Amino acid sequence: MKYVDQELTIEEMLADPIVQTLMRYDGISASDVRHTIDQVLQNRLPLRPVRVRSSGAAPHDWRMTGLRPDAA
Repeated sequence: MKYVDQELTIEEMLADPIVQTLMRYDGISASDVRHTIDQVLQNRLPLRPVRVRSSGAAPHDWRMTGLRPDAA
């Protein structure tokens, strides 16, 4: 069995035969999934950037991540 170190894109998932079979069984189309994703992206609250440093990283090695707006 081969393990992959990266996540599939939405398009790769929607092209998967098993996913397509499950979606057909549930009566969901690829356009339904894309529409739902678009709606979520349009309606979600903007995230506040927060500085996070991974362990062992130099002080200048910061990366920006998001948190819920009320969590900062």
